[in-house]
Amino acid sequence: MTPFQADTIFGHLCWAVAHREGDKSLKDFLEPFIRGNPPFVISDGFPDQLLPKPFSIDFIIDKPEEKKEWKRIELINFDDFNSIREGKKCSGFGVTDPLKIHSVPHNIVNRLTNTTLSEGGVYSLKEIIIPEISIYLKAVSDEWKTRVVQLLKEVSKSGFGRKKSIGKGQFLIEEVVDFDFPQITNPDGFVALSNFCPDQNDPVEGLYKTFIKYGKLGEEFTFCGNPFKRPLLMIKTGSVFKTGSRPKEFYGRIVMEGIAPAKPEVLHYAYAFAVPIKYPDV
Repeated sequence: MTPFQADTIFGHLCWAVAHREGDKSLKDFLEPFIRGNPPFVISDGFPDQLLPKPFSIDFIIDKPEEKKEWKRIELINFDDFNSIREGKKCSGFGVTDPLKIHSVPHNIVNRLTNTTLSEGGVYSLKEIIIPEISIYLKAVSDEWKTRVVQLLKEVSKSGFGRKKSIGKGQFLIEEVVDFDFPQITNPDGFVALSNFCPDQNDPVEGLYKTFIKYGKLGEEFTFCGNPFKRPLLMIKTGSVFKTGSRPKEFYGRIVMEGIAPAKPEVLHYAYAFAVPIKYPDV
C-alpha cells in the first residue's frame, strides 16, 4: 500500500537498526549521513527491471507527436534508459506501467450492534500489486552492502509501509547481484533514481519536477499524538542536472529542520542516487 521510495525505505532501515541494536547504534548509523558523507545511498524501487524516464528526453526528440507520446511515459526499459543517458533517441515509446492498482472495500463495525456504521462505515483502500521490484544500492564497502541487505531482510519479516500490521507490504529478497550502470563517454550531469532535496552546493541548472512529500512517522512514533511530518518539497525521480564534469556518486542531504513537530529528533533522508548522463544542449 506504500510506494517503494528511497526515503521510506531508509526510514524502515533506521527502525530495523533501532529495534535490533538500540538507540546508540542508530545515532552511530545516522552520523555519517548527517555529516554529508553517506556510507551508502539507495534508489527507489522500480518494477519489472524498469527505470524512470530521464526528463532530458524532451531535448533529444524533436517531433511534436513523439514528444506528446513521451509525456505519458514514466517507466522505460534498460536499453532506452542508457540511450537517453548517451543523448541518443530511444527505440520505442517506453512501456505500459506494470503496476496494478485496485481499490479494496473495507467496513467499520459498530461493536454494540455488530453491524456496519450507518455513516462512513464503508470505505476503500488502494492496494498495489508488484510482482517484482529492483532497488539499487551504492555502498562504500562490502561491509556496508552486507549490512544494508541484512537490514532489508529484517524489514521483510515485518512488512513495508502502511497497514503492515494486517499483512500488507509483505516481500522477500529474491537475489542480490553486483551491478554497475554502463559507462558513458564524457558525462557532464546526472539523473536521479530517487526523490531528493538538494544541498546548498549542489548543481542548480537542471531539467526537473518537484512534488510535495507528506510523510508520516512509523512504528512506536505513530502513537506520539501527531504522527505527521511537515510537508516537504522534493525533486522527483528522473530529474536531470548539469554538473559540467563527471558527477559524484550522490547529491542531496539529510533534512534536519524540524521535519516532525512532535518528534524534533526525527530526520528525513533526501539523498539522490545519481547516475551519470550527458546533459543535453538546451
